[in-house]
Amino acid sequence: ASADKTIKIWDVGKKCRDLRGALKPVVTLEGHTLGVNGVDWSVDSRHVASASDDKTLRIWDTETGKALVSLRGHTSFVFALSFNASSNLLVSGGFDENVKLWDPRSGACVSTTPAHSEPVTGVSFNRDGTCVASSSFDGLVRLWDTATSSCLRTFYAKGNPPVSSVSFSPNGRFVLVGTLDDKLRLWNVSNVNGDGGVAKSYSSHSNQKFCCSSAFAVSEPGRQRVLAGSEDGKVYVYGLNDREVVQKVNAHEDVALALDASKAREFFATGGMEKDPCVRFFAPADEE
Repeated sequence: ASADKTIKIWDVGKKCRDLRGALKPVVTLEGHTLGVNGVDWSVDSRHVASASDDKTLRIWDTETGKALVSLRGHTSFVFALSFNASSNLLVSGGFDENVKLWDPRSGACVSTTPAHSEPVTGVSFNRDGTCVASSSFDGLVRLWDTATSSCLRTFYAKGNPPVSSVSFSPNGRFVLVGTLDDKLRLWNVSNVNGDGGVAKSYSSHSNQKFCCSSAFAVSEPGRQRVLAGSEDGKVYVYGLNDREVVQKVNAHEDVALALDASKAREFFATGGMEKDPCVRFFAPADEE
């Protein structure tokens, strides 16, 4: 996803490269009229959903590159999105401060929740799809009942720093929350209330201005990690349990803004900003 209004898909296994040595995208998805802020894959990888500054979301066929449906209803930039585990629901959050649930097949809006008092920066389904977490520049993280849209819990970090991201852990018991005070916090969702319930905190990276991404990297049972994009251009690899920095990966000359990790193996991708507008892929040396 990019500010150039497009979404590009690469097959890193084919390693087809251009004259500069860069991987060639296998398909480019075009149709948004303003920059694209985020994408998410359907569970079967046949579809990709995108969120854009043009106030819409789109569902794309990854084989043909065609937009199948456009989801309209946000009144400002759409900043965050996520499929549930079965990909029959999509959640989005925008600068209109709303969280919306959608039927991705028809494009119908299932519900609209006035979730926050400032732009929504992150949304994430839990494991079974019964709950959605949302984050916002208002400093709050909220958990919502998917069926009723009722707020189950509200919590925040000490000092109420703006929240830049939120994601449920694979087991659904925790949420990983990024805040603009150089910290990631792991909250136990069954034991949160106000500013209490923080299970772990990760604080060696730099993040005070941009919504840098973070991710769980837990495909290897013996190497459970948390990854954090950083404004110094690095990706910080933390031990999930001991919170120690295992590795600092030099990812970009500018901010390491976008980041996601494979659920199947030790592999992650990053995206930079204006001074280094590249997508880079990282894997252990023995897997490259």
